[in-house]
Amino acid sequence: MYSQTLSTLFSRFRVHQLRLLFTGAGVLTLFLLLGFVLGTISALSQLLTDERNVFGNDLIRVITNINSISSSVRLRATNAEYLWKHAAQGDEADLATLQRAGLVRFDGLGQNTGLMLRLPSVRPDDGATIQHVIELVHGVQREGERRLDILTDSARVLWDPRIYFVTLSGSTVAIRPAPNLDAPAIAAAFKDRARLVRYFSAGLDDVVLWASERREGKRSIRWLPPDTGWLSGRDTFRASALAFDGSTPFGVVVGEYRTSLLTEGLAGRSLTGFYTIVDARGEPIISTSSERPTVSTIAWALTILHTAPRNIAEAFERGAFTLASPLGDTGFTIIYTLPWRVMFHVVAGDMATSAAVAAIAVAILWIFVLFFHRKIMVPLFERSERVFDSENLSRTLIETAQVGLALIDASDHSTLLENAHMQALRAKLDERGKGLIGGALSQDAPTAFHQRREEKAETVDVELHLPTTDDGAIDVVAKLTPAHFQRRPVMVAAFSDVTAERQLARQLTVAKQAADSANAAKSVFFATISHEIRTPLNAILGHLELIERLPQSAPIAARLRTVTSSSRALLDILNDTLDFSKAEAGAMRFESSSFDVRAMIRDTVAMLMPLAQHKKLTLTETVDASIALRYIGDSTRLRQIVVNLVGNAIKFTDSGAVAISVQTSQSSAQGLDIVVTDTGIGIPTERQAKIFEAFGQADETIARRFGGTGLGLALCKRLVEAMGGTIAVTSEPDRGSIFTVTLPLATSADEMEVSTEPEVTDEELRGIHVLVAEDHEVNRELIRDQLHTLGYTCDLAEDGLVALRYFNERHYDIVLTDLGMPKLDGYALATCLRNQGANTPIIAITADVTATDTMRFQEVGISAILSKPMSLALIDAVVRRCLKKTMGPSAATGGAAHVSPVARPAHLKGMLAQQTEKSLRSAHDALERHDWDTFSAQIHSIKGAFKMLQLDEVAAVCRQIETQLAHDPISESEALTHALVHLGERVETALAQFDTATRL
Repeated sequence: MYSQTLSTLFSRFRVHQLRLLFTGAGVLTLFLLLGFVLGTISALSQLLTDERNVFGNDLIRVITNINSISSSVRLRATNAEYLWKHAAQGDEADLATLQRAGLVRFDGLGQNTGLMLRLPSVRPDDGATIQHVIELVHGVQREGERRLDILTDSARVLWDPRIYFVTLSGSTVAIRPAPNLDAPAIAAAFKDRARLVRYFSAGLDDVVLWASERREGKRSIRWLPPDTGWLSGRDTFRASALAFDGSTPFGVVVGEYRTSLLTEGLAGRSLTGFYTIVDARGEPIISTSSERPTVSTIAWALTILHTAPRNIAEAFERGAFTLASPLGDTGFTIIYTLPWRVMFHVVAGDMATSAAVAAIAVAILWIFVLFFHRKIMVPLFERSERVFDSENLSRTLIETAQVGLALIDASDHSTLLENAHMQALRAKLDERGKGLIGGALSQDAPTAFHQRREEKAETVDVELHLPTTDDGAIDVVAKLTPAHFQRRPVMVAAFSDVTAERQLARQLTVAKQAADSANAAKSVFFATISHEIRTPLNAILGHLELIERLPQSAPIAARLRTVTSSSRALLDILNDTLDFSKAEAGAMRFESSSFDVRAMIRDTVAMLMPLAQHKKLTLTETVDASIALRYIGDSTRLRQIVVNLVGNAIKFTDSGAVAISVQTSQSSAQGLDIVVTDTGIGIPTERQAKIFEAFGQADETIARRFGGTGLGLALCKRLVEAMGGTIAVTSEPDRGSIFTVTLPLATSADEMEVSTEPEVTDEELRGIHVLVAEDHEVNRELIRDQLHTLGYTCDLAEDGLVALRYFNERHYDIVLTDLGMPKLDGYALATCLRNQGANTPIIAITADVTATDTMRFQEVGISAILSKPMSLALIDAVVRRCLKKTMGPSAATGGAAHVSPVARPAHLKGMLAQQTEKSLRSAHDALERHDWDTFSAQIHSIKGAFKMLQLDEVAAVCRQIETQLAHDPISESEALTHALVHLGERVETALAQFDTATRL
């Protein structure tokens, strides 16, 4: 019984659903068809609206042309009145010719020719009137020449038509421009005198009424009926105006225009319909199409516009949509005709599209209805049965899931359902742990429901550390998701035991801490090994340098040079390896202190000068005078970059020159550009990016030919980028390389005071007495020999206490101290000396300097630093600077205060010429577009290049241009152009001198 009732219920439900489905589909079909009809009507309505707008715009164009014609004729009449009033008597010869031959021609340029006719008349003009007309023609010719000069081509169409003047008697006519009397049609027209009289006397019959309008303050225009112009042979219409002498009319000025002028701008466009202009009689004047409106349409237009004056009239007349409007006071009417067939042709596309869309929509609708009936309604009851199976399956999945799942009432947090895994999890927990779960649900369940209402993430993650019954604890992650079950809010909670994962994470943390400790230990190892290796290397290199100064036999000298070279190579490898390891580990630290760039460059050049002299290379430095005295940054790392670049330049250059220049940055508002140029082996373009990679070199033979590890440039790149700068290279094989380092260094407000003390001679320096504190015996002996070689005397102390006692017993000009000594180290010694008021310069000797060390040097009063290994040139340069001596080291010690003449190898000329030509071209382009920053940068680049090669004439011209640019570059543009040309000439001269210098 129950199954039968259920079957009947399902049957009724099916019938009800089918009625709803198919009835709704029928209603939607009717709406779609209605939409198609309304869309078609809307398309037609929009078309008519568009046509009305187009007609209104075109009407304005036609009336504008008519107004322009009226203005042209009025202007001609006004001009004729002026010339008539101020004209003298005409030429007697022209008068005689006119009276004898009946015509006279007035020659002029182009269209500025004239012709006078004498026609038969009841009241012929007297001689004085004719002479006025003759002079009028001459005046019009003069005015015509002037007006043709100032009118545009488009204006001449309206302002320079064929114009004629006729006296009131009609017996005298002046025409401009003159017709071609040799043309057969013109010659025949001249023979028909009666036709001439009728043509030129048109409109003279109502002169009295016409004159009365002028007396009322108006100059009205008379529009003569269209006719075939006998002078042009084209369909024309005429506009005329009466000319007055005071208040008395003396003639009529008539302009003859082609009828196509009325529809100019209309016929060339793509029109839906067509335009027709008719006269007052209803005769068509011109049409934009071969079609014509019907006679009844023209009659309707003239009647409705005459009986009910209006701007625009419209009607649906005889299968066409018609618009009509009068054309001002011309008596003409413009009619626009749009046939119905054209209208439907225009909207046919839209109608077809709408019909197709409607048909497709109806088809889709019914396909969907049938599909819905077959695929949804029929299987609906089958799906109802499967719902129960699905619920049972869901329960099974919940029970077998490997996480604790529970369905919790959101209102009272009671558990509605839970699986076995959740029950097992609860069994592990003690009462306190169970309470923590309840507390978490109470706290986080409202948050989950709030996020759901806000349409954000619906799942809330909760992490819990729960005590267990065995006095342990487990880590649990709970995911709370809001849902509804049996019409009430519930929380689906998934609990996962993540104790093992958390233990693994803690082990990873411990491992990371151990790795950090190992990294710190490695840093300590690097610092220690650096000091321990540099100390014996310092002794080796120092003694080798001293031995080199002694007389040696040729074989021993060669072996000595080999040992020295190998020792320096070992030092370079050590330095690069240690620094690169620091950079790789992120342990590189940079200080920020004020330093003197000039002194740093000078000391570096002094240190490397022996290497350059050994290879017979010229090593020069150029520091732009415009740079600041001091900058803020890490001078030690900057020195390291410069030493690497200049050292590489010397190593890879066999002949020629190496130059380093420093100038203000051209690419940023502040900072420095350090440029190292050499004439060495060069680098192929495809290998230039490779050299900045670790262990990367220009080719595989570099290590064998020149040695090295390939770490130097990679380290330079890392240092430069860590300081916020860039490094780039420009090079050509066998011609040399240019390395450019750009660093954003800020200037320091702590400017150095320029010393005004007189220079000290080498003889005076030989009296300098030095106190040396060094615990290593070999190093003490080496430093003593180095100081004696430089001409200084010294006392040696094995630790800081002995040095402090010596200092208090004797006089010393300078103190050299190692930092790591027993009993009293170098820091403590410097502190003691400063505390007792000593102002003697203190120089620290160390193998490695960190940013922390630099700050400590400043705190204890250390004046300067000597990095191991120490060359004689470096010792002498630092000692001289600390003693504030302005004279640089001598040539023997690699001084850089005096710039030696630059060697100019011939192959360097090509690079210089090519780069200079490019800079001049860029400067010229920048000058034309007033790009002053680019212009200044190119001039500065040329100045730096030629100044480095000691071609001072070019540099002087560049300085003059920079001076002009500093004032008002816009007003100085012409002067800057001349100066740029002069600079090019100077460059050519300098390049010729370049050849001369090369030969020398």
